[in-house]
Amino acid sequence: MPTFHAADGAELAYLDFGPRGDIAMLFVHGWQGASAVWLPVMHELSSRHRTIALDLRGFGESNAAPGPYRVETFADDLSALVAALDLDPLLVVGHSMGAAIAQRFAIDRPDAVEGLVLASPVPASGVPFSPKVEAMFRATAGNAENANAWLAALTYAEPTPEARQIMRAAAAATPAHVALESFESWTRLDFADEAATIATPTLVLAPAADRPMTPAFVRERVADVIPGSRLIVIDEAGHYLPLEQPERTANAIARFAGEL
Repeated sequence: MPTFHAADGAELAYLDFGPRGDIAMLFVHGWQGASAVWLPVMHELSSRHRTIALDLRGFGESNAAPGPYRVETFADDLSALVAALDLDPLLVVGHSMGAAIAQRFAIDRPDAVEGLVLASPVPASGVPFSPKVEAMFRATAGNAENANAWLAALTYAEPTPEARQIMRAAAAATPAHVALESFESWTRLDFADEAATIATPTLVLAPAADRPMTPAFVRERVADVIPGSRLIVIDEAGHYLPLEQPERTANAIARFAGEL
């Protein structure tokens, strides 16, 4: 994978496919994920669009990069990637924690973002898990058995062997300290007031079978917060929408891009 240097000198890896010229699409993965989560969607889109996906610092092939491993730092790293690859303006697509990062980036760099797609999004207000659920999430950090059991609950149906391998490999590549610090960050976000100022055209994709981030939760905490955003509920999909329904996800993104 090619690499670039963030503002603090950290070396971060990314994927880059597709022709130059049309609007570029930057894909941001979620917690204990990696750029490979977006590969099926990128393959659907890269015949017409330049598609880039970053391994966030601490994750994937960027897992040796130093912290902090926080949503704000990840958003700063997107700015560095945009500058390094001259991507301005572009469409930013985020999944789960990556959707929170995409919102933060759109607030910090509205000049760089032509459109925003938030899939299975973590809200700008964070996610209020119970202590028991928080303990379950924390127990997945650095523990393959616990992580695999958690991942098995994130799809609507039995995933393909390829999708299962992508999810498990991404979680296995995430050091425990990175998982724990980033978990603390995205669960306790508090910038909903700023998200309400986002003027960028925004599409929100909510999997019908996501729990506990149900379509009703996503509507209230994300779509209703960002003025003028559009919500699409995708049936037969759990939290890992990009891997479970890549064609439908890509089609929704392509239609949205065509309207910008």
